[in-house]
Amino acid sequence: MKKETPFQAKKKAPPLKAGGVEWVDCQEVHAQPKSLFRLWMAANVNIATLGTGAIATTLLVLPFWKAILAIIASSLLGSLTLGFFSTYGVRYDVPMIAISERWFGSTGNRVFSLFSFLSGTGWFAVNTAVCAYALERSLPIHPVLAIFLLSLAQTLFASVGNKLILKAENACYLILLSLFTVITAFCLLSLPTGSYLAPNPGSRGEIPGAWILMINIGLSNFSGWLPFAADYSRGMGQTQKNRSIEKEVFWYAFLGSFFSTSWVEILGAFLGKSIRSENPTDLLFTLLPSSLHLLLAAAIVIGTISANMINLYSAGLCLLGTGIRIPFCQASIFVGITGLGAALFGYRHFYQRFEEFLFLLDFLVLPRMAILAITHLRTRTSRIPLLKSGTIGFLCWLLGVIVSIPWIRQEPLFIGRMAATYPQLGDLSFLLGCTVSSLSYWIFTKPVQEFAPPTEVNPLASLNNRPTPGPQLRFVEESCTLRDNGSSLPGTE
Repeated sequence: MKKETPFQAKKKAPPLKAGGVEWVDCQEVHAQPKSLFRLWMAANVNIATLGTGAIATTLLVLPFWKAILAIIASSLLGSLTLGFFSTYGVRYDVPMIAISERWFGSTGNRVFSLFSFLSGTGWFAVNTAVCAYALERSLPIHPVLAIFLLSLAQTLFASVGNKLILKAENACYLILLSLFTVITAFCLLSLPTGSYLAPNPGSRGEIPGAWILMINIGLSNFSGWLPFAADYSRGMGQTQKNRSIEKEVFWYAFLGSFFSTSWVEILGAFLGKSIRSENPTDLLFTLLPSSLHLLLAAAIVIGTISANMINLYSAGLCLLGTGIRIPFCQASIFVGITGLGAALFGYRHFYQRFEEFLFLLDFLVLPRMAILAITHLRTRTSRIPLLKSGTIGFLCWLLGVIVSIPWIRQEPLFIGRMAATYPQLGDLSFLLGCTVSSLSYWIFTKPVQEFAPPTEVNPLASLNNRPTPGPQLRFVEESCTLRDNGSSLPGTE
């Protein structure tokens, strides 16, 4: 009998795998690269993305054409970054929080796992609060009760694990694409010609640096996804054409996120310029006739579920990354409970809470991702004998965050000294943080000439419930030998 190759066995294996932070073996994969297009389309075609675009013309009071340029610029940069980090799942076969321990150390990785947990929980709260607004407009239900019921349903669904996520995202993609296409056409036809050029009543005029601020907010929208990008592409590289798979993963993830965010955010900016609203659901319910309100509510609920499946699952993995040793289903339930509290706290002042939350993500996440990009391109080691490369990575991230504080511009919460002196520059904290972190890491580390097998740091040590993950490391070494390009986890010192 002819022996099957790993690739042939993979094609016969179940397409999805339940579980948490573990290596993906050669018999099990999540999906094909083209599924990432549907996943990221479905994850971004929702009312929260619409609210992000509306910030440009409501809070920042940008002209519509400037809002379009800012949205396209942020969507392009964010989608390129998301596609790049999606290839990590192909190269390493583990979630981002598993491989980042090598580059930030055990303590640093737990700190970042906590940030990523808060990110996923926050986005869960934002999406749930928006969905509650929609249900309140179409059904006789109080938003607090709606938030509670939505949180309960989504948490129970996500606690099963990732075996349902990609399959469910495929269904959500088709439904959301159809519903939002109809909604977009109806909204554009319902508004009077030229209404998008008229200023909002009581407008205070464009604030200084608003265009840069909108790019910052748009990138913050992506920063919520970046730490999770590799979670849904791991296992796709266990074929004989690994480099080719990486390119496919990059392009499908890029195109799915770019088309969805550009489309929905521009629609949000268009509606925000024409309609005064206190929450993003008003942008659509005001235009659509009452006969279509149930259809709109269905689209919002499906969009919420589509995004929150990713948020709950990945935030649960990140909670395990903090060192808490509980089963994955309990981690997902804890995420849902925390998100429920956050949604109840922020639903009354959605735009203000949403903007503050987006800024916080941008300020903390992006400098870390800059270092992750450098270490992925080539493994580096510390130039300082007394410090490990993981410690260097964490300290460089911290340096980038500290240096960028004077450039923070988050009114009325906080305005840094330099941001107050040069308001026309907007908020440059994210750019400065990424630059300082990456340059300092480049200076204090040097390239590793040859691959060294992992000897000190086990990337799953703080992520697996089992205290002795030795067999998993042996399995990884066996799995890596099946790849023609020899790609594997980067070495440690």
